[in-house]
Amino acid sequence: MTKRIALALVFSAIAGSCQAATVSVDQKGLSFDKTDLTVNKGDIVSFNNSDNTSHNILITGEGTSINGGLQQPGQSFMAPFIKSGTFQVTCAIHPKMKLTVHVP
Repeated sequence: MTKRIALALVFSAIAGSCQAATVSVDQKGLSFDKTDLTVNKGDIVSFNNSDNTSHNILITGEGTSINGGLQQPGQSFMAPFIKSGTFQVTCAIHPKMKLTVHVP
């Protein structure tokens, strides 16, 4: 089972059990379309690569470290935010891409 399939199964289980909302964040022009985002505990953020280059989502904070792996143009990476706190999202390839996610 690949890492992405395993993550998808976990995300599906979380989404089904708590009726999580899915919030979209677009990646285009080597930036996120938001710099600051607040989501509810259990919500899923879909990082959509609308750019013409690859990206690699990194999420850190509150004891969390998620590496989304290489994301080709046109692909999405979905990440559940199941803990309260403040999380930093960057691109491992383009470190100037930054987003702060708050989960009350």
